[in-house]
Amino acid sequence: MYYRAIMIGEDLKDIDSFDSFSNIYELDFDYLVNMEKDIPTLLFIDGAPYDEKVLQDWLYAFTNIILINNNPIRAFILRGYSEECNLFKGYYRVMGSYKSSRQLAREIIERIDTQLMRIVGESDKVVKLKKMLVLSMFYDGSVMILGETGTGKNLLAEVIAKLSPRWDKPFYSMNCAAIPETLLESELFGYKKGAFTGASTEKTGLVEQANTGTLFLDEIGDMPLNLQAKILSITENREFFKIGDTKPKKVDVRFITATNRTEDTALRNDLRFRLSAIKVELPPLRERKSDIPLIFDSVLKSKGYLLTFEGLSPELKEIFMEYDYPGNVRELLNMIEEFLAVNTVVYMKTNKNLEELTHSLAEEARILNMVKGITYKEFLNDLHKRITKELLKQRAKALEYNISSLSEEFGLTPRRIRDLLNEFGVKGDSD
Repeated sequence: MYYRAIMIGEDLKDIDSFDSFSNIYELDFDYLVNMEKDIPTLLFIDGAPYDEKVLQDWLYAFTNIILINNNPIRAFILRGYSEECNLFKGYYRVMGSYKSSRQLAREIIERIDTQLMRIVGESDKVVKLKKMLVLSMFYDGSVMILGETGTGKNLLAEVIAKLSPRWDKPFYSMNCAAIPETLLESELFGYKKGAFTGASTEKTGLVEQANTGTLFLDEIGDMPLNLQAKILSITENREFFKIGDTKPKKVDVRFITATNRTEDTALRNDLRFRLSAIKVELPPLRERKSDIPLIFDSVLKSKGYLLTFEGLSPELKEIFMEYDYPGNVRELLNMIEEFLAVNTVVYMKTNKNLEELTHSLAEEARILNMVKGITYKEFLNDLHKRITKELLKQRAKALEYNISSLSEEFGLTPRRIRDLLNEFGVKGDSD
């Protein structure tokens, strides 16, 4: 269980929940304060029966009691059959709609459950992450995601955005490392017509497109310092300049950023403080291996397969569970695709064997250094020569001693390939 749902109001009592009350007067604050703090609690309050002052007085008391006692409790004030609204007030959100309060409550719960299900896993670290995401629904500031490559930072950013007060507003994402510096500024901020040679029309940048919504900037540390200054200006003044424009444009955008470096020294300190009011750390897959069977089953189910992880052979299960996945979830997904294609995981076996062999060779180098005084450089040169000779023998025979093909595979000149064939005594017909 990632959260408790408590319904308050006659119109909500038939919704499945942890507990329910007829009205806010029936709900004792001591009951809330004494609840266990290990699981977030969400209050769904039908706000229709109360006038504005009564509700504001209750919320004032609620907010202060929760703040003082540090309880992970938040409240949705539902205004059914009213004007559309989605107001963020810190520890509670006011949501209005032409729908009934009951419909609103069901839709919110369904959205929470749907988004949390996108993050597959039940390990302690993933459960802790999902609980944090429930509380983040009531936060509208900047979030920085920390995690290694392949852990799912883009997915997490989408989930945070879909659960936030801006859930129904635009969501855009950009990988700052994937776009050349010369294009990054125009992609982010756009430009005016005639701003530079070739600017025949005006361009709207992602910052402007994401207005009222969320912009996810992956690998933020790879953004040039001059552009970091422009992002900082947006976080402080809510405005920016298009390239070639002399007047600032007002914008209201929430930033979610990500980096695979815990201390990204390429990021300006003042910008880091602005963007990391909340830091979310995604654990690497090697620290949550108990989730591997769940991820495996989820992928196969989405593709229409009946096979589950438990149905694999013991050998395959061992390979999947013992591998360290330097590429994290992305690498696991690739390995699952390989398994579906050829019914085995050759790549993982090769990597596992290579890791074991590398460890053995390093140990052998250390022993030879101690016993015979052979330097590590001498050991590595000899090892390189042996592997080159064996690989050349195998590939030369397979390619029928075609010098051009060997040159392409080894990345060496044809002349160097001929020299190596002669040096190693590898005989055969050549072109």
